[in-house]
Amino acid sequence: MFNFKKEKIVFETTIPGLEKIMPIIPAKEYKHAWHQKALEQYQNIRKQPNYGTEKMLHTVRCPGIFGIQRHGWILRTWQDFTIETNGDGESLYWTSPINQKSMNGNDYISNHPSNQYVDYMNNWKKETLKSVIKIDSGWTCVVPEGYYLMEMPVHHLDDNRFTTLSGFFDRDQGPAQMTIQLLWHVMNGKTLVKAGTPIAQYMLVPKKQIEMEMQSIGKKANIHDIFHLMNNNTYVKNYNEIKKFFRNFKM
Repeated sequence: MFNFKKEKIVFETTIPGLEKIMPIIPAKEYKHAWHQKALEQYQNIRKQPNYGTEKMLHTVRCPGIFGIQRHGWILRTWQDFTIETNGDGESLYWTSPINQKSMNGNDYISNHPSNQYVDYMNNWKKETLKSVIKIDSGWTCVVPEGYYLMEMPVHHLDDNRFTTLSGFFDRDQGPAQMTIQLLWHVMNGKTLVKAGTPIAQYMLVPKKQIEMEMQSIGKKANIHDIFHLMNNNTYVKNYNEIKKFFRNFKM
């Protein structure tokens, strides 16, 4: 008998109602404020009389940036919190308006002292706290069989206060507690992080390992030559047609 069960990832909250007030969302649904600024500039360029007659590079036409920004899911902070540092490079004090421990048994924020991570690093940036901040997101996940769930920074996020550390969740380890670990870059002062701030992006990564091959580009015309011709002509590029071409190209 055929099994047509669709693969899916399951996110479950340990805080009843969190799925309604601050759900995990598909990454393509998050609106980065800087996108609008870039789009407005690009639209102004399109109005110029010489548009399309010469090669032009612009951020809004970069498939690398927007491809990765639209892939996977984004987790956001569900309540405000503050982090206060005093300049010693390690100490921190945090506050939040709601006591999460009374809701799911875990403090919203904790930390790894330097001997659990940073002490093993040789080139730590001076603008990074030696304590790694841990956010108990209030979420767990069940990863589909055959995949890892990769946790990472929200790509091309316009926020320099922190950096999210990357890691894998694995179904073999059971339901995973989604605790986000942050490198903190505000060394002296009190910082408010508002509810709804994106702090982690997630993507499924197949466990199957792909073989690697390295080779030199030969003299015979190949996919690299075709790409160079398509990418450097002065016509207005249609990225949908380019993607369709390379999807069907026989290597």
